[in-house]
Amino acid sequence: LSFNLETMLNLAGAEIVTYIVDNTTAAVTSGDGLQLVDLTDPANPTLITTLMPSAEGFNSDEVSSTAYANGILAAAVPNDDTQMPGNVLFYDMDGMFLGAVQVGALPDMIKFTPDGSKLLVANEGEPNDAYDNDPEGSVSIIDLSGGAGAATVMTADFTAFNGMEAAIEADGGRIFGPGATVAQDLEPEYIT
Repeated sequence: LSFNLETMLNLAGAEIVTYIVDNTTAAVTSGDGLQLVDLTDPANPTLITTLMPSAEGFNSDEVSSTAYANGILAAAVPNDDTQMPGNVLFYDMDGMFLGAVQVGALPDMIKFTPDGSKLLVANEGEPNDAYDNDPEGSVSIIDLSGGAGAATVMTADFTAFNGMEAAIEADGGRIFGPGATVAQDLEPEYIT
């Protein structure tokens, strides 16, 4: 069975899809919220609702990634100014907001660990077009062992490699940004 959810349901966009086996729902990212789609009848999907981060006080409704585990639906929300720290929002399967944490600049992908106790976030840290604001890339580790409302964040950065640009380039690496440190130039986009 093949179909285009975006066209069928007139969605605001459809980039990343997380299928939630627990209730045959798909969470679909877009530049205008996180859309929940009922796939009980895969030949006739229906839009349940769209979760809007701005309704919870965040300055952007763009959702760049989504993941699900243990009854928690997570959504990565870049800041409207993508060089500033973004957030990860947590919802239950009824779309109730459970909480949020701040992560690095431009959270680009999120993924739960196999046991669902932690959520990993690739913070791309992409520069602006003029390269006069180039945040550092990083990886945030969100501990959800106490529940979404008590989530804590640790962030791993690449600052230990700053000053090693020449050695990295000699080994075949590339530091591209004008005047960028290694930490600024590394831009994680994917978690595995």
